[in-house]
Amino acid sequence: MTRFLLHTGILIAVAAVAAGLVVFLGLFNVSARGGHLPSVSWVLHTTFRNAVELRAPPAETVPDLSDPDLVALGARHYDAACHMCHAGPGEARTATALSMVPAPPPIRDAVSDWEPRHLFWIVKHGVKMSGMPAWPTRSRDDDVWPVVAFLTRVAGMSLAEYEALVAPPDMPDETAGADAASCASCHGADGRGRGNAQVPRLDGLGEAYIAATLAAYRSGARQSGIMRHAASTLDATDDARLAGFYAARRPSPAPTSEPDGDRERIVLGRSLAMGSPARRDVPACNACHGPWPDRRSALFPSLSGQPKPYLLRQLELWRDGERGGTARAHLMHQAARDLDDGELRALAAFYASLDPGTDP
Repeated sequence: MTRFLLHTGILIAVAAVAAGLVVFLGLFNVSARGGHLPSVSWVLHTTFRNAVELRAPPAETVPDLSDPDLVALGARHYDAACHMCHAGPGEARTATALSMVPAPPPIRDAVSDWEPRHLFWIVKHGVKMSGMPAWPTRSRDDDVWPVVAFLTRVAGMSLAEYEALVAPPDMPDETAGADAASCASCHGADGRGRGNAQVPRLDGLGEAYIAATLAAYRSGARQSGIMRHAASTLDATDDARLAGFYAARRPSPAPTSEPDGDRERIVLGRSLAMGSPARRDVPACNACHGPWPDRRSALFPSLSGQPKPYLLRQLELWRDGERGGTARAHLMHQAARDLDDGELRALAAFYASLDPGTDP
């Protein structure tokens, strides 16, 4: 036993000396031109696959990813944040991407043998020593799933279909600058969200609120990996210009979301929004968010005509303490914390049924 321990100690000492020489004398060549030895590549890739499979969430936690609006939202974020490395489906990668070690695979190859739950973990957490970054925010898992929804469709998508999905609409003028075209790919040139129920309408929102919201996304005060990436390319001057552009868009006369059999929910939602005598512990929503004859504050957004799925998710985030925002965010944490799921759905249905043109 003594000889065994002695030999083991010698081996450990030799390994430590060898490791020290590699680290402190620079003996390991970190050049990307050299690449990895085949054995090193196998070890890294096998470790990567096993680590993802161990840590990915259970299959039963994967939400319904069939919504075309989720796919479209995910595609537009992918185009802004991921296309530079993985390219579009069937599109050649850039010479710079091909010079990385390891080179990021074409997007079809990258997703070909992963389940949605695996893709979620990879997109959210990233991969060390690969160039694959983690999601820009630590919270908001719901914000990651649109990208996964897109990735589950990309294998069967042509480059032409992809480009049609991510192309921004024609802009009416150049007053908002080049950044407006990027915003318009999701929110539309008119601010109406291009019919995507996962995206908020910007027409009818106040200029001060839009600018403050962009700043909140950039600082991380309001959580969204999609919007934090978008806002990170802007500064305060850009915020003001874009806010002025979208605040000047006039709301369409028709609501974004039809009642769709929600009559009872709308009645309950109206009661809650106007201050229900049965729920005196819940502040009246219209005091801040309308419908109103006169706007109460430049930092209070109108909710009339916003898409029902978007409204419901924001209300859930407020209630669950996962949503931040401008300096008034604490008011919503207090207002939403005691609402149950049925009441949240009712409020979303009520505000989605309103004509966005009813508020100034």
